[in-house]
Amino acid sequence: MSTGTKMLLILSAAMLPLGFIALLTSLDMARSASAEQRMAVRTGMAFHATRVEMVIDRGRDAVRSARASLQPASALCASIARQVRLDRGSRPPLAIFDGEGRRICQSHGAPIDRIAPVDPKGDHVWLDLQRRSFRFTAAAPDRSLLFEADIPLAEIRFAIGSGGGLPLNRMILRQGPVDVVLVDHGETAEKDILRLSQPLAGNQLALIAEYRLAPSRARTMLVVLLPLLMWAAAAFTGWLIVNRLLLRPLSQLKQSIDSWKGGRSSLQLPRLTTPSHEIRDLAESFGAVAARIHDHEQELEDGLARQTRLTREVHHRVKNNLQVVSSLINLHARGAEGAVADAYGAIQRRVDALAVVHRNHYAELEENNGVSVRALAGELATSLRASAPAGATGMPIALNLIDVQVTQDVAVPAAFFITEVVELLMHCNPQGSVLISLQGTDRPDRANLRIETVGMAEGALDDYPGIGRFERVVTGIARQFRAPLSQDLQTGRFEIEISVRS
Repeated sequence: MSTGTKMLLILSAAMLPLGFIALLTSLDMARSASAEQRMAVRTGMAFHATRVEMVIDRGRDAVRSARASLQPASALCASIARQVRLDRGSRPPLAIFDGEGRRICQSHGAPIDRIAPVDPKGDHVWLDLQRRSFRFTAAAPDRSLLFEADIPLAEIRFAIGSGGGLPLNRMILRQGPVDVVLVDHGETAEKDILRLSQPLAGNQLALIAEYRLAPSRARTMLVVLLPLLMWAAAAFTGWLIVNRLLLRPLSQLKQSIDSWKGGRSSLQLPRLTTPSHEIRDLAESFGAVAARIHDHEQELEDGLARQTRLTREVHHRVKNNLQVVSSLINLHARGAEGAVADAYGAIQRRVDALAVVHRNHYAELEENNGVSVRALAGELATSLRASAPAGATGMPIALNLIDVQVTQDVAVPAAFFITEVVELLMHCNPQGSVLISLQGTDRPDRANLRIETVGMAEGALDDYPGIGRFERVVTGIARQFRAPLSQDLQTGRFEIEISVRS
């Protein structure tokens, strides 16, 4: 039997009965605990809501009884004063106001200077945080008299007390955006609380309570931890089997492979004592592959050395040939005059541009990082100033380029593009200056190459006799960039997007 089959059978036999028992027990205990917690929370919430409602009903009864009386204000004042003398402790302070809101009389307690808003449809409860009290208001049917009773919030807190059910964590009394914290026993994690809401005073208030979950008993904890213990036992059994049959032999084989130095030496296989014949077959396969790699790697190293020597030789000869061609053109140009000398200069500038690209590419050949656009443009600017036409001798060429690299396929057309445009500006604006810039775009693999001049006369490019040939050449160069060429012949600005290495 294979190692996978052995491990599957052993783990299945060890985990099946334990998993079945743990599943049934955990489900039953979870259902029972959930039902008990819900019942305890509902009981506690109902108890506290009843206690708060009793206090609120005292204030509402005070203004309702005054409203229901048809006596005049003087008789009502005498009546409430008599009731307070008979039973002062159970009655809240009650004040009577006229229709204009002026206080007529008050039964007892702190002065109620102004009446809270009155609901014409009936009595209303107002939660006043400034006065730290509940304000109960009502009005006579003809609104000739207004009534208000106040109950401090401290009486609400005292009335809550402690009730059955789970421990109370927080209790909040809410009216619209106004919240009053009645009870706060500290913060508890969100997963450890149960929250309920109960409307009060005919939906004018809401009582929100948070209850802490009761700690699990020892028997419940044992039942909850039983599945973990069973899975731990099964995992240990599986680890013991896997470590004996798979992990230890594979670790020995890995150490031998890590210490192997590739094709420079042969692979020394460890002595494997595992009963898994698959791992032994794997070790033998590694040994055979290592022997073949040793032979092939030696052949590859010899071939790579020959290829490197040939590549360097080719680059060296191409660079020397370009230098020879440039020197020959320079020698012929010395004896030429007029249009012939200008033609020699134009040819030499293009040969120099190709030589600059090849020299930079050869310099980067070892690292294979590409050609630096900044270094390429700097050498081209020096070469163009040195071979400038007679009228543009000493023409300033400024550079503003980000430091990026490009491939040789991009460097060659970029060098020709710079050479063609700068030579055109030298002929059309010899007394001006040239700015070569390279700026990044919103794409990391693209950049804008821009060449522009300053102080060029209007229509100078249109009057240049070689403008048609120039447009054909730069259009062909733009095709190599696979990007549209943006040019302004009136101001002497040329811009194209090139590919860079991100």
